[in-house]
Amino acid sequence: MARREGTRSRRMFLWLAVVIVFAMYLLWALRAEETFPVMHKKLEYTDAGVLVSGEIRNTATTVATVNVEVTFFDAQGRQLGKEIVTLPNLAAGTTAAFRTPPKLLTAVQNYTIYVNAGRNMYGN
Repeated sequence: MARREGTRSRRMFLWLAVVIVFAMYLLWALRAEETFPVMHKKLEYTDAGVLVSGEIRNTATTVATVNVEVTFFDAQGRQLGKEIVTLPNLAAGTTAAFRTPPKLLTAVQNYTIYVNAGRNMYGN
């Protein structure tokens, strides 16, 4: 009976090790996929309206034109508006600042930023 419990513990340990290694690989792979990370982003309230500013870094090896799509939401998660800022010819390894035009929205509580660099290798 002791031999059977030892085999079961080894199998459990092996599966646990496989799951941990897979999770670490998945995190590493997802981190490596972010070609245009957004840095120093912030929501600002001005007299002209609400806006989002930040920086985009091009970690790719080629020049790219990116569209920074900012969507504004209220406290209940309803979309209030959307702005798109285009950063043309973002050189490889460089960082560019972006700032949406002020939008007259009073109930903005949250926002999302989507960096669109065109179609990917899957055609999306």
